[in-house]
Amino acid sequence: MILERYILRELLGSFVFAFLTVLLVCLVGTMFQIFRSFPGLGFSILMQALPLAIGSMAGWVILVAAATASTLVYARLAAENEITAMGACGIHTGRILSPAILFGLLLVVATYPLNEYVVPWTRHARRLVGRQSTIEALKFPPPGNQDFFVGSYRLRYTDYRDGRMINPTIAKLKGSTVIMDYYAPSGLIVATDTSLKIVMTKPNYWLLKKNGQQENFSAGNDVTIDIPLDEYENALRQQVDWTSDELWELYFQSRDKALRQRLLLFLHTRYSASLAPLLLVLVAVPIGILVRKGSRLAGLGAALPPLLIYFVSYFVFQGLGDKNRVHPLVAAYAPDAFLGALSALLLGGVSRR
Repeated sequence: MILERYILRELLGSFVFAFLTVLLVCLVGTMFQIFRSFPGLGFSILMQALPLAIGSMAGWVILVAAATASTLVYARLAAENEITAMGACGIHTGRILSPAILFGLLLVVATYPLNEYVVPWTRHARRLVGRQSTIEALKFPPPGNQDFFVGSYRLRYTDYRDGRMINPTIAKLKGSTVIMDYYAPSGLIVATDTSLKIVMTKPNYWLLKKNGQQENFSAGNDVTIDIPLDEYENALRQQVDWTSDELWELYFQSRDKALRQRLLLFLHTRYSASLAPLLLVLVAVPIGILVRKGSRLAGLGAALPPLLIYFVSYFVFQGLGDKNRVHPLVAAYAPDAFLGALSALLLGGVSRR
């Protein structure tokens, strides 16, 4: 037990270090993005967005930290010949690997409620904060080329000078289809806490009719477009942010095959993502033993291949699942299957040494 506690303590310490380091890097990137997207509002938005960013990013950071910590610890043990000494003392490989398995299981226990409750809630809350921040930004429109989404409307302009937009365009979307598009040489933004009006000066515009044909117009005076804010500010949670109970309930109630496929993808992706830390640990441990390097940079470098395998396969199969090119279960579990096969291969090689 002393040996197992020693290795587990090293794993936990390295994990905390790696987690905080990677999280800090991600938060710095988030800060720059906020300051660039909302000049003049950065600090007020930052206080709301950073805690939510931690929740939404934590699942991905755990994967990076788990792989890095496992590789680092077992690489150091191998580099200092501690694993060789354990084998010479008759300690079975299973005892050497058992702390890593326990470590991976602890991460699964932590990751599942994170994916089930924290990430969906923070993702929805971030969306609301971003929307409200857009309204605040439009009260004092920034200069330069800008692109804003307000509910189903998209507002763009090339510059903002002397209180007016230069070359503004505003489009209304229904899903991914543009059903209305305005263009004008200049325009005004009239934004308050309760209303948003876009005044287009002598615009040309078109509307999409019910038969799918475009109807073109031009105006010789100002045209005011009211953008409703009630639905925008109180947006309902998207299905991907529902709890598993809500998703399963809708799944069994629905007879729409496409909807059922999408719900299955949401559900099983959540389950498979919760297993990923354990599988990454089982891949990273034998890689660390084989690499036999104990520096933190070497540990991170050796952890990159399994992380890249998982991330690339995750996004590829998620895209295929979204487009119904593969079954939702295949899309959800294929990345885990790749890691599982790789871990079996590597652990078999280590156990035969």
